[in-house]
Amino acid sequence: MDIRLISASNSLQQHLQMVFGNCTQYPSLWDVSGALRLQESELVWVDADNQDEDLVQRLCRGDFGRARVVVLSSSPTDVAAVKWLGMGAAGYLHAFAVAETLQQVASAVASGGIWIGVNLMQQLCARFGQVAKTDSPLLAQLTEREREVVSHLRDGKSNKQIARDMDIAERTVKAHLTAIFGKFGVPDRVQLLLRLAS
Repeated sequence: MDIRLISASNSLQQHLQMVFGNCTQYPSLWDVSGALRLQESELVWVDADNQDEDLVQRLCRGDFGRARVVVLSSSPTDVAAVKWLGMGAAGYLHAFAVAETLQQVASAVASGGIWIGVNLMQQLCARFGQVAKTDSPLLAQLTEREREVVSHLRDGKSNKQIARDMDIAERTVKAHLTAIFGKFGVPDRVQLLLRLAS
């Protein structure tokens, strides 16, 4: 996977290169904003801490092409995550996240999804869980254990918390979630709860 990084940080470029193998670095959005036309299949990582915020917003909105944009920060916050995702970013995370996390982000974003951190995901699930219908006829498609997993999702619980509360292995929770997502034709827990809310 060819990674395009917009950052003046050589250490960030080296970090991404160690994870992905190939990383083309552009020091600033100012340098590329006039000449760069990004394709829909491209994945661009931008170090928002050291770039012009207006240009990063334009990049996220697609003003330089329809590339998928992952916004990086050395001090990420949930408030900033909501802001950047609302601007059109496909992901937001710590600039020096571990390799496994960066690979998960790249995979999710490259396949057309979005990536948000666990904390924000739990907040979204708890919020959407409040409006998800507990009497939805869709729930009849699920086994009793799957309905129990859904009830925990409504509270915004992580897989680990659900496993502990149900006294099952975390991999069993993941298996239940995979089955539930398949039955509803949704890719993730947020989409599941939104479907149950309609």
